[in-house]
Amino acid sequence: MSSPPPVQLEVEVSEESMEEDSADMIPADRFTLPSRADAVVELWRTKMAEGVLSSTHFQDHWRVTVPRIYSPQPNRTCLDWSFDEELATKLLIAPLEQFVWGVAGDQPPPPPRRSTLCGRVFRQGEPAYSCRECGMDNTCVLCVECFKVSAHRHHKYKMGQSGGGGCCDCGDTEAWKRDPFCELHAAPESEEQTASHISPEVVERMKIVANAVLSYSFRLLTLVHAPSLPSDLVLKDSEREILLEVLDQPDCYCTVLYNDETHTFEQVITSLTRVMKCTHRDSVELVSLIDREGRAIVKCNSFQVCDTLKNDIEGFTSRHGPALKVLVMHAHVIAHQIFAMKLLAWLQNFVCQEASLRLAVSSVALGESGGGAGAVGGGGGVANGVLQNDCQMWKAARTAWHNLLIATTLMDYSTKRTMAILFTKNYGSILKDFIRDDHDHSFSVSSLSVQLFTTPTLAHHLIAHHDALYIVLNTFVSECNRRCNQQGRLEFDRNHVSMGFKRAQFVLYDVKYLLASVPTTFDDDLRKGFLHGLSLLLKLMLMMQGMDSVVRQVGQHMEYEPEWESAFNLHVKLAHSITLALEWCAAERVLCASAYRMALRHLPDPAAGRERELRELGDKSAMVIPYAVAREPVSVHQPLSRFLAGLHLQLHRHGLSYHSRELERAERAKPPPEDLIEPVLRTTVMVAQVHAGMWRRNGFALLNQLYFYHNVKCRAEMLDRDVVMLQVGASLIESNEFMIHVLNKFELLDWVAPGFEAKFIEDDTLRHKISVVEELLGLLITVVGSRWVPGVGEVTNKERTKKEIIQMLCVKPMAHSELNKCLPEDQLYETGLEDVIHEVAEFTKPASGANRGLYRLRASLYDEYDTFYYHYTREDLSRSEEEQRNRKKAAGEPECCPPPPLPRLCPPFRLIANLLQSDAALTVLNTVIERALDLRARCFSETQVHKALHLIGYALRDEESGHYEFLAFAERAERCGLYALLQRLASSPRVDAHRPLLKWLLTKMRHLLGKDDENPEGENMDTDQEEKPQTNDKATEERRQMAAERRARLMAQMQAQMNSFISNNATLFKETTTEVTEEEQQQDLGKLYRGAALGVWGGGVIDPPRVCIMCQEEGRIDATAEPMVLVAFAQNSSVLSRRGCDEGAGSGDDEARAWAPAGLGAQPHVSCCGHAMHARCWRKYIESVVDKEKLRPYRIRQPATFDVEKGEYLCPLCERLCNTALPLLPPPPLPAAPPPPLDEEDYAQAADLILKLKYQVSTADETHVCGEVCEELYCRARIAAAGAGASAGEPAPPAAPELRVSEHVRALLPPAFLAHLATPDSPEPPPPPAHHPNSKALVETFAKILPGICGSSSSDSATCVAAVCRATAYTVRATAAVLRAERRPLLGEIPARHRDALRALVRIAGALPALWPQRAPLAHHALAALDALERGSPLAHDGFGPLVALVVTAPALLGGPPAPARPSHLARQLTLRALRATLARALLAVDLSGCVDEPMDGPERADLDELLPLVREVRRGTLDVEGLDPHAVWDRVRAQCTDFLRWCCLFFWFLSDVEPTTELTEAGGDTWENMCAYLDLPSSFAELLGAPLGRGAVLEWASLADEWFAGAAAPALVLEPAEPPRLVALPEDFSELMNVVSEFSCPNSEREDSKNPTMCLVCGQILCSQSYCCQIEIRSKERSSGKELVGAVVAHALRCGAGAGVFLRVRECELLLIAAPARGALLPAPYLDLYGETDQGLRRGNPLLLCAERYEKLRVLWLSHGVHEQIARGLDTSLLVTTNWQNM
Repeated sequence: MSSPPPVQLEVEVSEESMEEDSADMIPADRFTLPSRADAVVELWRTKMAEGVLSSTHFQDHWRVTVPRIYSPQPNRTCLDWSFDEELATKLLIAPLEQFVWGVAGDQPPPPPRRSTLCGRVFRQGEPAYSCRECGMDNTCVLCVECFKVSAHRHHKYKMGQSGGGGCCDCGDTEAWKRDPFCELHAAPESEEQTASHISPEVVERMKIVANAVLSYSFRLLTLVHAPSLPSDLVLKDSEREILLEVLDQPDCYCTVLYNDETHTFEQVITSLTRVMKCTHRDSVELVSLIDREGRAIVKCNSFQVCDTLKNDIEGFTSRHGPALKVLVMHAHVIAHQIFAMKLLAWLQNFVCQEASLRLAVSSVALGESGGGAGAVGGGGGVANGVLQNDCQMWKAARTAWHNLLIATTLMDYSTKRTMAILFTKNYGSILKDFIRDDHDHSFSVSSLSVQLFTTPTLAHHLIAHHDALYIVLNTFVSECNRRCNQQGRLEFDRNHVSMGFKRAQFVLYDVKYLLASVPTTFDDDLRKGFLHGLSLLLKLMLMMQGMDSVVRQVGQHMEYEPEWESAFNLHVKLAHSITLALEWCAAERVLCASAYRMALRHLPDPAAGRERELRELGDKSAMVIPYAVAREPVSVHQPLSRFLAGLHLQLHRHGLSYHSRELERAERAKPPPEDLIEPVLRTTVMVAQVHAGMWRRNGFALLNQLYFYHNVKCRAEMLDRDVVMLQVGASLIESNEFMIHVLNKFELLDWVAPGFEAKFIEDDTLRHKISVVEELLGLLITVVGSRWVPGVGEVTNKERTKKEIIQMLCVKPMAHSELNKCLPEDQLYETGLEDVIHEVAEFTKPASGANRGLYRLRASLYDEYDTFYYHYTREDLSRSEEEQRNRKKAAGEPECCPPPPLPRLCPPFRLIANLLQSDAALTVLNTVIERALDLRARCFSETQVHKALHLIGYALRDEESGHYEFLAFAERAERCGLYALLQRLASSPRVDAHRPLLKWLLTKMRHLLGKDDENPEGENMDTDQEEKPQTNDKATEERRQMAAERRARLMAQMQAQMNSFISNNATLFKETTTEVTEEEQQQDLGKLYRGAALGVWGGGVIDPPRVCIMCQEEGRIDATAEPMVLVAFAQNSSVLSRRGCDEGAGSGDDEARAWAPAGLGAQPHVSCCGHAMHARCWRKYIESVVDKEKLRPYRIRQPATFDVEKGEYLCPLCERLCNTALPLLPPPPLPAAPPPPLDEEDYAQAADLILKLKYQVSTADETHVCGEVCEELYCRARIAAAGAGASAGEPAPPAAPELRVSEHVRALLPPAFLAHLATPDSPEPPPPPAHHPNSKALVETFAKILPGICGSSSSDSATCVAAVCRATAYTVRATAAVLRAERRPLLGEIPARHRDALRALVRIAGALPALWPQRAPLAHHALAALDALERGSPLAHDGFGPLVALVVTAPALLGGPPAPARPSHLARQLTLRALRATLARALLAVDLSGCVDEPMDGPERADLDELLPLVREVRRGTLDVEGLDPHAVWDRVRAQCTDFLRWCCLFFWFLSDVEPTTELTEAGGDTWENMCAYLDLPSSFAELLGAPLGRGAVLEWASLADEWFAGAAAPALVLEPAEPPRLVALPEDFSELMNVVSEFSCPNSEREDSKNPTMCLVCGQILCSQSYCCQIEIRSKERSSGKELVGAVVAHALRCGAGAGVFLRVRECELLLIAAPARGALLPAPYLDLYGETDQGLRRGNPLLLCAERYEKLRVLWLSHGVHEQIARGLDTSLLVTTNWQNM
């Protein structure tokens, strides 16, 4: 056997020359890379022609080549790997493909055929779709690609997420009832299309390659604790020397760290960080890789170094539990394992499109071909070896094998059956390995069972011929045997729940898969196989029979709660399998009889060791089993008895009965019926005693068990089966004997005795006895009335579901999901609701997106209401009865709910109808009625009477139906005196509430007795009933008159007291009257103060008083009154930002400016709830909150809805999140003289002079930095000084320079301009407004909070003033956006929270010149804003920000005494200037391409003649204006400036207090003309831009726009949007969104999908959430220096939303609101199903459509900056398990 020559690399030869040269031109001793590949292929072909080709020839090539390409490099981890994949493809993969196809490397292979089977393997979390109409069961699913082009897209489908490991069933005809193929995998139309065009030679070569690949991969991937390679893969000495020369590296080893499910992420990250001394980021990436792949190489070095690291990791991790699995392997082992994984992936992709190749690989894998691979697994091929050695491989290797087996062996029925047989034979060992393993089920080969056992024909074949059911159940039973006590019953440890037993319960899913399809016909093999498996199922149920039994605690409470959850979890997982086994048994007579005999054989003797005793009732007697439930062990788990009850229902279908000879047993006689009901009767009595309060000392464990016993999830195989078993007993046992058995078990035989009332009974015992009697009567109601069960009554399953729905809708109208939860699910998780709901209920669609659609019962079906329906809880019973009584009262009907007609009983259960007419039952009924009539009887309750009457109604209904010829209840009732007792009871005062029901019963009874006209007592009763309402009406009228007289007396008394108080405090009331009169006069003046909001002084309007929410005292907003504040929340916001995620909020220079740059970025926003407090009350409240928070334990501080360390608190009234307070300032006083006029020329001259004479000084030493005429406003010195704050360890930056104006400017300014400024030279300066001393401190406190919220480290005076100005401007803009989004009028009825916040904020800003202690910062911002407005480019900022800053700081422009900002003529000129700057920006940047000149019918406007020439000049000739319509151009320019006018109207409305015109208070009234009129601004083009002054200003601004013409400014930053911002557009159908997200993969992990893809609804970016791989490092705000890791969503929220984000977790269908970094909330997504309900978590999986109303509501929440508030309200501090929001 020869081997190929060793590799020699020729690095100087290019790829082009390699491809051009032929093999003959290259010397034999020098092979270049491609020629070596060709030589290898030629060698394989030669060996195959000689008939000696084997796997060894392939491995010889791989032995030399694989280490060259895939060997890890020393001193590196797997994070640094970079392999030459192109070289690997040429040398390793391409030769295999060339050999298989038998073509040269440059010849393409034949095109693949389309497969009819999809077989796509699902990854964990990948969306999967199932069709509720066509799928055979809920495991039949489609992948996204198939679903989108399948017919099921238009059916009733369900969405869900795959747990991983399954595959798409498209094309599998056994998985679908119809439409099995999608358009991609449609079945071929002709046989020619199905015929293979692959030659037999290709198939043979494919088998050889598959044999080599599979055997090689299996050996490499199942190496156990082997540091070196197998001997035949070890390099020879000559090969090693050459390879080492090429690689230039010594022999090295690798330390490999494996995954387990014991250690947490944090533990492993800490271990790697400390042991390996690597960075935290590298540790996180390594651990993420380990979790994803199952292992990672953490070190490559010499053996000693790697072994030392291994020992260190094991030693460190063993401190807190088992050590991590760490192995040291040779680097060549790692190289071969990497290549083996790639080989498996290549083989899967290579054969998936060609059926013949796939079959060839399958035959090799299953050991059916003659290759050598069959010996690998010891029979069964490589597949057998993989099944037996799955747990020895790591995650990625397991997944690769599973995917290959699915893509090959499961794609054809014959190979799938072979694989299923092989899987069944190895099932025991596979599951034992899985139980010992700790990996998830989706990563185990045992997960293949869902693919194999759910195919009906395969399941039946495996049960019949390979005993699959027995093998599967035996695996679980063997695990249960270890947990049985001495009595053979399962027993679970209270302190430790075995993880192995939890994993073993996955077997029960396989049992359900095997039994899911009930065969229509049986052969002997199938019958025998099923019964063999059923015997083990019965054995398992015997182990569960009586488990977790409890004994009533007497005297003291239970010391510890017993473990009960494991038993119920076992029952829940087994319940569907039991139901399916019953369906199998019911399919055939022989099976039914055999199963019944087997069940009777396994049933334990309930009377074992006990002698039966005689009990008598009157002249009737019975032999009963003595068992005191109140003193002996009882269990709620009786699965064997319940299985027998389910079987008994099927006997009649096959002509069998309990007494049939086929059910006889040879070894011993059948147990009597009393023994059958004994276990169930004990459980029933225990439940009754618990309801009676006799077991209250047994703790919550028993209550929880009974809750699940009655719960819809468990009751189908618990409560319902118990009822059936009791009905079986009632039908098989003589009625009197049955009653004696029941009374004996309830211990009520003494209660029926006549002398019971004469006995002395303790009060506690008496209460228990009364309740137990009620429970007994309830049990009789259930036994007699529960006939809506197929087999008991002559009903179908649909009628049973209808009855359930009727009873639930009698409680209340219900939503679809709520109603669905009330119905039991079958094994397909269907309730049958949709099939019958429209027959019994009417659906009311939701009126809005906030409501759910409700089902209401049809009016004709209310008569079927049964008060004591056995599925009702106590709450349901009382609520339903009240609902029906109210309904009947409203309809004028008698307020009673008689029992409805009952279905006809099936023949085997006809004796149940005789139960109520038995002597024992009549005795019980007589006893209840007699004690109700006896006013001295103590053992009486109204509920007893009600239930007894209900039972009588049942008997009368049955007799009236005529179905039972033996029934004569009315006659027997009359004979035993019950009829007479009922007549007496009708006039008893103790049962007023049930008198209508009594009347109904007596009427029915008289009718059945034929005494309709012969009963004078009945007529008297009717007369009494008719007269009584008259008496009641008269009494009611008297009470009403008495109440009215008493009310009149009280009112007169209160009036007298009020008059007395007023007379005693006349002086106080006079003062109050005077003040109110003055306010009214001022208010009258204020109402007359209408017109324009600019050109006036503003103020002078007195605000109405506010009530403090703390002390409830009224406070006035006055300069002399005690100050009040509004609780408020300030936040950094980017809601209106147009800068995008990556451009940030701006530089540090932006924070020092008083206005925002173009595109806004992140800006401060202030909001409030409108609740006012006294300043002193607010301070006290804040102090109390801080003190209370200090007392709270630190361990539970994190989940709090607010953080006191950040100054947060909740509003005392509405609990809204707050972090500051807005002082309520009064408006400035109104001066006597009107404001002086100011024209445009004077303003322009003054502004030019001021800007020419400004200069810049350093606040540190008052030295000049620039000249007096400084043109460079933002020089380098200022930028350096106003940059981001230094950290704690850095020196403080120098103070920011200030702008000042020369002293000479006052003499040069026009007098009209100076008249608007309070200068020191003014002859009569206005007096400063009087403010409360505390107001100044409150304003400073508020202003100093804002810079820190914006992320600024500076809190100097200038920064604070700038933050107030920016907050005012931004809040005004945000409010205008919300008003537009909600379609509200601009200045109309603004919501109080917006109105109060804006009024307070604007007044604070306007009062800054009067209250701020330093004048220099105000003057600085005024000069800077004036410079920006006059000399800055309008594209660098919007006009509104500098305008607000100028108006606010203008009084301090030239120094002078404090004075408030006013909307004077100076403010008007500033606004006009800002409007022109905004128009200039629009002329520069607006797209005018659509403004085409069209002929108009109307007259043209001459004032627009100069518009187009101006546009051409502004745009420097870059726009051809010929053909443009000037009217359209002007309209488009005005539309761009309309938002500016809106902001100005809002701002000056609150600054001036001038009432707007009526048009502006109406929706749609904010037109250009109306807003200009309110602001006293010109509105036409001629007035705005036609005059020389306006035109010149526009041209001057246009000359500054070089950046725009250079293309450096983005239009999105410069222009205002046409509408308020919107969230990203979502698809109408949620499945489309699921499909889009399914294509998203983690950006930091190769070949790995994101488990929690999350979409940002602000920008649309999809992120990998809750994953360590995508964590990002941010600066920690809690520490002065340092960083912290947060999830990708939190980091994105900081970039995109300035800390607040709105996201959609697509796979969970829920909204995620984030307040970075550590707060969030989960809300339902805005997608609704057809019933108007959300589906958070996709639990129901119904098709979902986007609700535009809900999405718009979310948009308004985001626009109104309510994310933080919604999160605070959504956080549940009562939850013990908190969410790590920072990891999102």
